[in-house]
Amino acid sequence: MTRIILVTGSGGVGKTTVAAATGLAASRRGTRTLVLSFDQSRGLRDVLGPDAHLDIQTLDVHAELARGWNEGRGDIATLLGGGLEGVTADEVALAPGLDELLALLLLEEHVRSGRYALIIVDGPSLGAALRFVSGPASLSWFVRRWAGPERSVRWARGNVEALARVRDRLSALEVLLRDPEVTTLRLVTAPRAGAVEEVRRAYSAFCLQGLCVDGLVVNHLGAAPAEGLARALQAQVEPLQVVEVPRQSAEVVGPDALMAFARLLHADEDPTGARVTSPALGIRKDAVDVYCLEIHLPFTTRDEINLSRRESELVIQVGDFRRNVLLPRMIASLATTGARLEGNRLTVSFQHERRDT
Repeated sequence: MTRIILVTGSGGVGKTTVAAATGLAASRRGTRTLVLSFDQSRGLRDVLGPDAHLDIQTLDVHAELARGWNEGRGDIATLLGGGLEGVTADEVALAPGLDELLALLLLEEHVRSGRYALIIVDGPSLGAALRFVSGPASLSWFVRRWAGPERSVRWARGNVEALARVRDRLSALEVLLRDPEVTTLRLVTAPRAGAVEEVRRAYSAFCLQGLCVDGLVVNHLGAAPAEGLARALQAQVEPLQVVEVPRQSAEVVGPDALMAFARLLHADEDPTGARVTSPALGIRKDAVDVYCLEIHLPFTTRDEINLSRRESELVIQVGDFRRNVLLPRMIASLATTGARLEGNRLTVSFQHERRDT
């Protein structure tokens, strides 16, 4: 099974350097590795240099869109709203959210190929990264709505099949993204104003989406160190491992510099090893037709949580962040009977409603 590591953080904190160093260190250990990058402003090849023996790919929206368009399926046109089959790929290349969708499809294709034992995603900044990881669930919701009986038979015949094809691909990827044995996410930050609050919000938001966050890198970029930041963050985000990387005397470019950086990140440990293996979201069976949904929600208070139920969907709103959880068939027919927040864990209960006779 392919291992996936997602690397994200705010802009300018060194995400690409962390991703490249981790990928190079894994490759040097004999792991067949791909680094898949969103960042077109600073190419991975510029960071790695010409002598790095590592497979890399930077998302090229135009190329990926043209490739999907020219295959003749019309899937991408359908996903963008239908009725676009007659236009060219270039005409819609700047559609909002297209980067995340194409990156998900590209990641799924690489996983399905089985070519790589490790894929490191040099992800976008935090907001886009959240859209990226929630993309499969959002698309499933979209397909369920468009495939409903209220839609015309003509539309359904022409488009639902295309939507379903992409949905099935991304649904399989979603399972892997939310499996802590397969996928973990590593946050990168820098010592600057608001770093602690930014990390708290990001950590909570990714946990809500069911991602297992397994580490935090504090990358010192400026000349002035932030005394105590790493200690403050470690106290805030335990059990996450916080790794503090001191300011480098020169730009981290080329295999030698990246391997030195990787040793600061991972010491002599396997860079692919997950540091936290507990799932961020899971379902527990307590008795016959009695289930609990548990979600790890750090830095969350009861007042920030709002729950609602829409048939087989549980809608969880935490502050500005939202998650639509499609309940499994075994739970969808049960009533939501309670919810409680204990420490960092939200537990929602489901069971048959008792009826007095």
